[in-house]
Amino acid sequence: MNIRIITIPFFYLFLAVVLLITSLFSSCSTQRMDKEARANIHLPAQPVEETKEKVRDKKRPSVIDMKDRHGNVTTYVQTEKDKYGNTQLAVQLKEVTVTAKMKNVPERFGKVDVDFIVSVPEELINSKWQLNLTPHLIKADQISDFEDLVISGDDFRKLQQKQYAEFDRYLSKIIPDSLFDEYFVKTGAFHRYIANYNKSEFGRVHKDSLDHAGYSKYKTRLNKRYEFFNEKMYRNRNWLKKQMSFSGIKERYEYFDQDTVHIASVYNKRYNQIVKLLPMFHLLREFSPEYTLWKYRKDKYTVGFINDYKPVTAADSVFLKKRFLKDRQIAKNQSLIDNKHIAFAEMVKFPKNEKARLDTVIYNKGKFEYYYKQQVMADEDSRRMKIYLDGYAQSISGDSHLLPHSDTLDYVVSSMIQFLDTTPRYMRKIIERKAMSTLRANVTFKTGKYDMDIDLGDNRSELEKVQDMLDKLTGTGEFVMDSISLIAGCSPEGSFRSNMLLSKKRAESISKYLEGELSDIDGIKSMLKPYPKGEDWQGLSKLVTDSLESGNKQVILDLIASDTDPDKKETDIRSKYPADYKYIREKLYPHLRAVDFTFHVHRAGMVKDTIHTTEPDMVYAGSIELMKKRKYAEALSILHEYNDYNTAICLMSLGYDQAAYNIFSNEPETANSEYLLAVVASRLGKAEEAVTRYLHSVELDPMKRWRGTLDPEINKLIKAYNLNQEVDEDDNND
Repeated sequence: MNIRIITIPFFYLFLAVVLLITSLFSSCSTQRMDKEARANIHLPAQPVEETKEKVRDKKRPSVIDMKDRHGNVTTYVQTEKDKYGNTQLAVQLKEVTVTAKMKNVPERFGKVDVDFIVSVPEELINSKWQLNLTPHLIKADQISDFEDLVISGDDFRKLQQKQYAEFDRYLSKIIPDSLFDEYFVKTGAFHRYIANYNKSEFGRVHKDSLDHAGYSKYKTRLNKRYEFFNEKMYRNRNWLKKQMSFSGIKERYEYFDQDTVHIASVYNKRYNQIVKLLPMFHLLREFSPEYTLWKYRKDKYTVGFINDYKPVTAADSVFLKKRFLKDRQIAKNQSLIDNKHIAFAEMVKFPKNEKARLDTVIYNKGKFEYYYKQQVMADEDSRRMKIYLDGYAQSISGDSHLLPHSDTLDYVVSSMIQFLDTTPRYMRKIIERKAMSTLRANVTFKTGKYDMDIDLGDNRSELEKVQDMLDKLTGTGEFVMDSISLIAGCSPEGSFRSNMLLSKKRAESISKYLEGELSDIDGIKSMLKPYPKGEDWQGLSKLVTDSLESGNKQVILDLIASDTDPDKKETDIRSKYPADYKYIREKLYPHLRAVDFTFHVHRAGMVKDTIHTTEPDMVYAGSIELMKKRKYAEALSILHEYNDYNTAICLMSLGYDQAAYNIFSNEPETANSEYLLAVVASRLGKAEEAVTRYLHSVELDPMKRWRGTLDPEINKLIKAYNLNQEVDEDDNND
C-alpha cells in the first residue's frame, strides 16, 4: 500500500500568515470618524441640582430593548404612578445642563472680556486623531479668528513626535557657520601654507637687510678711497697754479684793479688745457651706481633699507582659505540648507500649530472641555458680537474632514457710553455791532518826495488791495463802511521833524489818490482819514529782532529802545556799527515805508452795540461721536476743557475713576449720575456709598435694578448685600 504525502510549499504558508496578520491590523485600524459629531461651545453655566429623591434601584435601567426569536425589537420603559394614581414614564437622565446662548458682558477700559466653554464629545476623542478647532469672532459682519485649540490623541502625538525627530536628524546633518573651518577647510594644508609663507617672508626680509648692510660697508669703503684720490687731485691743481705764477697775476689784479697786460686770459687758457689733458688734475672720483658692482645697481639700494615684512593677517587668511576649501562638502551642506522646507514637508506630515493657544494630548476616552477667555478691543462695532467654532479632524492614516459649525453665542456689550448725555450743547456767541479790519500796503515814494506815483514800484498792486478789502467787507451787504484811516510811516534816515512832516504829506497824497479811485462810494472823501506816523522805530525793532544776524544785535536793539533823541539814535547806529547799518538801511528800511489801513464798519440794520446768540458746539458733538466709537483717548483731548458729565464718563472709561468721581459729585442728582457714582465708588473701595447710591438710583429709575446685574461693580454688591431680594419677593407675592 503506497501512501502519498502532499506537502504545502513554505512560501504559501508564509503568505497565508502575512494575510492573516494584515487582516487583523486592518480590523484594528483607525476608527471611522462620525461625520455628524461636532465640537460645540456654550456659555459657562452651573448644572441643575440633582433631584433629592434618589432612584431606588440604580442597577435597573429605565429603558431596555428586547428581541424575540424572529429578530423583532420591543422597547420597555420604566413607569411610575403619580399621586393621583396615573401611570407615567420614568426615564433616568444622565446629566441635565442648562446653558444660554446669549450673555451680557461689560466693557471696561476700552476692552471686553468674552468667555465660553469649548466642549468636545467622546465620539471625537480617539488616540489616532487630532482635532484643530478655531473660534471665530463676528463684529459687524467682519470675521476675525481667535487662537486655535489643538487636541491630539496619544498615538497621533507619538507619530508627530517621531516625524519631528526624523526632521531633527536631518537638521543635525547641517553644519552651522560656527563650525565652518572645522568641517570645510583643509586646516592642515592651510596652516602649513601659512607657516611656510611667513617663514619665506621672514627670510626675504632678513636677506634684504643683510644685502643692505653689505652695500653700506661697500659704499663707505669706496667713499674713503675716493676721498683720498680727490684730495690728491686738489693738491695737484694747487701745485700747477703755483708753477704757472698765478700768484703774480693776483698781485697785478690787486694793484691795478685790472689785467693790464691781458696775461690772465692766456694763463687761464693754458691752465685749463693742462687740467683737461692730465687725469691727475681733473679726475674727480664720486660714488655713482653706474660705477658700482653689478649686484648693487638695483633700485632698492638707492632708497635704503625698508622693513616691509608682511605676515598673513586675518583678512589675508580669509582670502587664502578659499584655496583650501572642501567644495564638495560645502555644496552638499548648502543643498541640505536649501532643501530644508522640502524635507520638512516630506518628513513631517502633521506639522505643529505654533500659534495655538492650547496644544494638548488626550490619553483617556471621554468628554473634553476647555474654558476659553479672550480680551477684545472695543470699537464702534462692539455693541453686539457673535462667536462660533469650527475646525477639522485628521487621523494618522491621512484621512481628514471638516467638522460642522458649532452653535453661535451672542454677546451684548454694556458700556458706560449708554449713559451719555446726547442733548445738543450750545455755545454762547456775542456779536458786536461795530467791527474793524486792518491792512498794510507798502507804497513807494521817491527819496524825500511825497507826490503819489502809481506807476512807481508795486504801488498799483499794493493799493488795489484796498479795493479788494472794501469789496470783501461791503460786498455781501452785511457791513456798512464808517471810515477808513490810513497811517503813513517812514524810515529813520533824515531829521525826525522832516520825517514827521513827510509822512503826513504822503498820507494826504495817498488819501487824495484813493478819493479819486473810489469816487463811486458815497461819502468816500469824509471816510478817508489820513494820519502821520513819522519814524517807525517800533517796527524797526521787530525787523532787527527777526532778521539781523550779528553779534551787535542786542546792542543795536538797546539803542533803538532808548529814550534818546531819535536823530542821535540813527547817527549812533550808523557810526558805531557801519556794517550792520548798511544791512539795516538797504534791507529793513524799505519795509518801514508802509501805510497801515484800518477799515471801520458796522453791521447793517443792527441797533444795539452787542447781541447774544447760541449755536451748536460742533467740537463737543464731535467728541461725543468719538466716544460712541470707543475712541476715548481722542475724545478726552477735547472733553477735558468742558469738565462736565460726559467728560466724567470718558474718564471712567479710561480708568481715571477718582477724576470721574469728583465731577459726578458736582453734577445734578439724577438716576444716571447716582448709578455712575455707585460704579466709581465701588471701584474706589467705597462699598457703603456705592450701595447707597445704587439703591437711590433704583428709587429714581427702577430699570437700574436690571442694569445693575450687567455691571460687575454693582453686581458684586447686589450678591454681597442681597440688594434685589426684597424686590424679588414683592414680585413673587404679586
